[in-house]
Amino acid sequence: MKHFLESSEQCPLSKSIIDLANAIDGESFYFILQLLKWINKNIKYPQPANIEKNDIFRKRTATQIIEDGYATGCSDYAIVFIAIARAKHIPTKYVEVISKDYFEDTDLNRVRGHVFAECFIDKEWFGIDPMAGVIKFNTKYPGYVVYAKGLDSWDLGIFDIDSMRVKFKEFANQYKSKHIS
Repeated sequence: MKHFLESSEQCPLSKSIIDLANAIDGESFYFILQLLKWINKNIKYPQPANIEKNDIFRKRTATQIIEDGYATGCSDYAIVFIAIARAKHIPTKYVEVISKDYFEDTDLNRVRGHVFAECFIDKEWFGIDPMAGVIKFNTKYPGYVVYAKGLDSWDLGIFDIDSMRVKFKEFANQYKSKHIS
């Protein structure tokens, strides 16, 4: 549990992140609702037209994403959410999932997945979709296979689109050998 309160390289508990968490009203579920509203208001998607997504995909910290004010997708939303939730002393996991249809595709370079967060509130884990602004009252992800849970994307060894493709392909080959005949 304590592990998911830790600062990480991509989700640092910097003074600016802590100050932001303290500026958002509430505790527990109310704080999570307010945080989701703050993210929806302050982090825009998609990135500006003059920014090539793959040049920055999975390469920024929560602080950089907040300063830039835009996301390249679900992973950026999750990184910001996780850093701020942890700064408010809410244990929070980074959850990387892969779409089930990815395992049936012949071109594994076309990565399809999503990133969720899981928060421990009132002695239970709850799934959060920071990009959609949704709280799930469970940690089940229909239509997806959980690739891994950790502190952040970098903790899982995913630093950019290329490392993501490599990790997902390796996982897909193992998954197919066990689950798909």
